[in-house]
Amino acid sequence: MLTLIQFPWSPFCITIRHILTRHRIPIRLHNIPYHDRAPIINATKGQGHTVPCLLDGKRGICDITDFGQEVAHYVDRRYRLNLFPKDFDGLQLILSRYIENDLESVGFKVNDTYVIPTRPLIERTMLIRHKERKFGKCCVREWTSHRQYLCAQFSELLKPIDDMLAASPFLLTDRPLFVDYNLYGVLGNYLFNGKTKLPNLKHLRRWHLAMNTGN
Repeated sequence: MLTLIQFPWSPFCITIRHILTRHRIPIRLHNIPYHDRAPIINATKGQGHTVPCLLDGKRGICDITDFGQEVAHYVDRRYRLNLFPKDFDGLQLILSRYIENDLESVGFKVNDTYVIPTRPLIERTMLIRHKERKFGKCCVREWTSHRQYLCAQFSELLKPIDDMLAASPFLLTDRPLFVDYNLYGVLGNYLFNGKTKLPNLKHLRRWHLAMNTGN
């Protein structure tokens, strides 16, 4: 059985988790604190330190390049899911960059304002320290005070995706490809806290229901 080493709220972990569960591939979940990367370093024999990390027997796989999607590609090859058909390589790359850059860079800030305060003291301290080193002093406090604006911005960024979904049941074709799971992961991160809601976008909501039910 595969083991997924993860932070439960990570958009990239949610992506891989949903690929596996939707295809009924058995997995064992191993949640780790944000500041403890030892399980990943051990699993990859020092070759990686990021989540998601997939352990398949004695082999550990994690993403090591920007947009490389090494974990997703490994699962795709291992189980012949055809999530990366050649004809859609360019479109999937363009969409992934939008989803993981523009959209995720807003969505994670909203979720962080809810999740970080709930974490145990050591993990909370390390999370805040990491965020402040990357985004500036008191950034989480600032995101909290601008939460309403960030939610509105997130909804606005989803409108082009809603327009795409008006013409197709899924983003690019009549079945989910990797970018659908990528989007599902970013939305899953935004919704993880249980207090935010999916924007009122008709086609996006229909797509999200289909992704949840497997239809």
